[in-house]
Amino acid sequence: MDKKEYRQYAVQSANGDAKAFAKLYGLVNRNMYYTAFYTLKTEKEAVSAVTEIARETFGTISNLHSEQQLCTYMMKALCAKIKAVLKRYQDNSLDDKQPEIKKQLFELPNIERMIAVMYIAGKYSCEEIASFMGMTAMGVRKKLDRAMQKLGIKD
Repeated sequence: MDKKEYRQYAVQSANGDAKAFAKLYGLVNRNMYYTAFYTLKTEKEAVSAVTEIARETFGTISNLHSEQQLCTYMMKALCAKIKAVLKRYQDNSLDDKQPEIKKQLFELPNIERMIAVMYIAGKYSCEEIASFMGMTAMGVRKKLDRAMQKLGIKD
């Protein structure tokens, strides 16, 4: 989507056009869902977190002037939401029916899991993840390396 098209949808969204917001939300919703699901471990919690961030963003979309700003804003908000949910509960039980990669992901510490999912599924760089999570790129890289090693994935 080019900048002019983005601005048009952003203005329409700010004026309450849900269809215009849906087009913008479509740019980031898949990555948000994967990050939330593989970090929070349940579909219910993931959908709840992503939906809440989408609702919050709908009201503030006019302040975001580019696709990159929208993505960064929504992912930062999602990371904060996920951290709040993780503080609320610490359930490390695993379902025996989950595929092996899910089990391995769910065994990672919460922050390592979130970073690994954003990196692998979201294709975000360490710098982008650092900006979403309020960390340094080096800190993200260290946690990512540790997670990848535990998962047996060579970067």
